Amino acid sequence: MRKLLAKFLFASALTATAAACGHTPPTKTFVKVDQVSLGKVVVYRNGVAYYERRATVSGGKLTVSVPRDRVDDFLKSLTVVDAKTQQPLPVSFPRQQSESGAFLDMTLDVPMAKNPGETADVLLTYVTEAPVWKPSYRIAVGRNGKVMIEGWAIVDNTSGEDWKDVTVGVGSSSAMSFRYDLWSVRTVQRETLQADAQFAVAPPTAVSPYGGAGQGQAPTMVAELGDEEIRRPPGHPDNLDETKVPEAAEREASMDEELAAMGADDYYDPAPTAATGSTARGGGGGKGGGRATAAKPRSAPRVAKVDPRAAEKDMRRARVGDGDRKIATIAPEIIKHKNNVVIEGYGDASEPGSEQRALDRANIVRNQLIDAGVPPAQVRVVNRGVVPGAKAGVRMISEAPRPEDMAQNNNGKQPDAAAAPVGESHFQSAMPMTVAKGTSVMVSMVRAETEGEEVYLVDNESERGNERFAFNAVRLKNPTEYTLETGPVTVYGKDRYIGEGLTEPIPPSANVVVPYALDRMVVIDRDDVSEHQVSKLVTLQRGVLTAEVQQIKRKKLTLTSRLHKETKVYIRHTATKGWITLEAPEHYWRIGDAHLYEIVLKAGESKVVEFAEATPMNRTLDLGSPTTLEMMKIFVQSPHPTPELKKQLEGLLTIHREVIDTADKITSLRERAVEYRQRMDELQDQIISLKKVKSAASLQKNLTDKMKDISNRVQQTTIDIVDNQEKLMLAKVRFQDQLAEMTLPDVAANLAVKP
Repeated sequence: MRKLLAKFLFASALTATAAACGHTPPTKTFVKVDQVSLGKVVVYRNGVAYYERRATVSGGKLTVSVPRDRVDDFLKSLTVVDAKTQQPLPVSFPRQQSESGAFLDMTLDVPMAKNPGETADVLLTYVTEAPVWKPSYRIAVGRNGKVMIEGWAIVDNTSGEDWKDVTVGVGSSSAMSFRYDLWSVRTVQRETLQADAQFAVAPPTAVSPYGGAGQGQAPTMVAELGDEEIRRPPGHPDNLDETKVPEAAEREASMDEELAAMGADDYYDPAPTAATGSTARGGGGGKGGGRATAAKPRSAPRVAKVDPRAAEKDMRRARVGDGDRKIATIAPEIIKHKNNVVIEGYGDASEPGSEQRALDRANIVRNQLIDAGVPPAQVRVVNRGVVPGAKAGVRMISEAPRPEDMAQNNNGKQPDAAAAPVGESHFQSAMPMTVAKGTSVMVSMVRAETEGEEVYLVDNESERGNERFAFNAVRLKNPTEYTLETGPVTVYGKDRYIGEGLTEPIPPSANVVVPYALDRMVVIDRDDVSEHQVSKLVTLQRGVLTAEVQQIKRKKLTLTSRLHKETKVYIRHTATKGWITLEAPEHYWRIGDAHLYEIVLKAGESKVVEFAEATPMNRTLDLGSPTTLEMMKIFVQSPHPTPELKKQLEGLLTIHREVIDTADKITSLRERAVEYRQRMDELQDQIISLKKVKSAASLQKNLTDKMKDISNRVQQTTIDIVDNQEKLMLAKVRFQDQLAEMTLPDVAANLAVKP
């Protein structure tokens, strides 16, 4: 470790020399105080520096020359006190100074030093503009859970003044800094009034419904989607592609017509007729009995019927595709600019339940934006109902900043309340330093041994993260009582350089994981899935259910170690605003708005780590939809429904299972009947061909017997289809009856309230 520290010092000296020999920054004018030198300089990270001067005054006056470009900062921050009595001293400056001069002269009155031979010690402090200091760190990885950290602050003297024997310090905090004009003379324009004057009074500024009043920003239209452009999700009553149980009767009726055409008229009496030489078709009795009729000529190949609604559906799908493209374009912009968006839902007076439908449209679009990655906290819904002149659909409005957001606004960005704290830092040189104008100096901030170790970091979220492999990283604890600012980190290990990284702010006594290399020894396989689970039933009317649905997104990471030793892995995972964490590893640290979850991998081990997050959504669902009923199965097994509601849902699901099973059985019987018909057609062709061969009488008889057997099977299959159709019809009636009697005892009122 000593050898490594020696290399540290050598590297630091080289760095300091490089800083001194590098490009010379431009110098500026500085505050001059009767040739009084500086005693202390502290440079901050917000663009200013604190200066402290101590002067011995005789004659009762002290002249200060302030550069004109720094006078406002100087007047804003100046403090002048008697060093002994701590009494403030007055400062005066004439207004008639030349406007073209580079300096403004100010005079400090020091009453304690007016008489001949009297002196007074004056302490003068002020803040003016200065370049920010830059931190840099060196980390040496040791053994037994220890690392050595060195931190340096690079300070640039561009003041135009030599700092001789000055205590140099650096600091940072959450303190704000700004410019403010204190030099200019201000006058107030006053109105001249007359007794007979009449004035027009302007109205107050209009109050926007978004973002509070007085912002001076009108809501901006982001996009508009017509009703026909909104894609209804699976389970919705208006979904274009999903089969729904209540509509099955119509499909069954059309299929029944086809079945009737192949029913009693579609099994064969294989006795050939003299007129045609073909078999006769019979009915009723089964084994060749019944009335004989002339055989129908073999049907021509069936021509597929054109559904008259197909063209309309294709057009609707095209319009829905237009809406999908709008959402796909808007969502990345919302995420990028972190805009808040209001989704207004509109209804049509001619449609039943227009108020509820308007809210439903807005909720659907909100859910689509969330699915596209927009944080739920950035999207809210407003139900506009029926508005004269507005068509059914939605409007997306960019929400103006609210007063509380404006108060937190910093350089146009809205800081996250949970972001890493800025903290407070203060480091200064242990002894006075001399820093010539136009040069830089390195001030030691920290040099200490602290807790730390080599680890791996999984980061597939950051801009420069990696989806496939984990980064080599070093974990360490800040050994100081101050925050260590963001800066580059050079990492050494085993007497050699092993990588570089960039640290985030490290609060006092907090841990940080700094990635510095990528050796591909920890492999990551990722699988993301999304699901929806009903958490609360709101209303139920005519089989249409309004429910609160939890959208759950799951991220599964499979970590595989290629190492021959046990290693510790940290997974970076950021919870999006508006999402609730349902599942995650137990041990973690919080860094800003992200979490670092700790996982231990043995040599060659693979381990699966899962994250699950949920956000509530309002959905409109058709209880007859298979998608909805599958969601109901999960809901019944959850602790959400009351015992009474659970019993009703279980009964409904039982009937639905019967409907599905019966419908599947009918489909299977129909397929079997088609196969029988095809076999009968083949046998008929073979029998006709054998008529011409006199020696094939026995074979012809054998084929005729098979024809009779298959004819009997066709008849039985037809009877089974009819029986199951009757069973299906009764099950559907019971399903609709049970649905009509179903109540929601755990919900008292509709949550869809128009604002």
